[in-house]
Amino acid sequence: MSNRSGKKVDFNVADSGSVSTNSRIVVRCEHNVPCVLKTSGTYTNPGRQFYGCPYWKDRKKTCRFFQWVESNDDETGSWTNEMGSIKNLEESLMLAERKAEKMKKENECLAEELSRLMLAHEVMAIRVKRLDDDVRIIRYMLIGAVFMNAILVVVLWRPESGM
Repeated sequence: MSNRSGKKVDFNVADSGSVSTNSRIVVRCEHNVPCVLKTSGTYTNPGRQFYGCPYWKDRKKTCRFFQWVESNDDETGSWTNEMGSIKNLEESLMLAERKAEKMKKENECLAEELSRLMLAHEVMAIRVKRLDDDVRIIRYMLIGAVFMNAILVVVLWRPESGM
């Protein structure tokens, strides 16, 4: 098996050298130092276990050995992967809940805007009806004025006799 850098990983059985159901695999770094089992706290791999050199923070030794725990390497490997999946699902659920809350607020704003626009529509409809009534009155007044002018012309117009 190889690590992240592509170098071969040396797996040795702990202490007794014999393999039994209770023995644990000892992973050694490039400097033949037994690695420690750590748990990732990153966003992308929360709860996932990995082997790392205990001297990774030591600037003098500068060992950056890293190897993810495979489910068959450690009894808790599949459990930690499941825990990571649960954490990912919980984070997804939180994001979805935040998005739903944001959409709910947007929906409330849109409902208020719709109410305002419906009220404005009603006001405009009332104004249009009043304008239609005004146009109808002006039309009747115009027809009345034309009719009165016609009567005046007929009454006042007298042909001159004597022609």
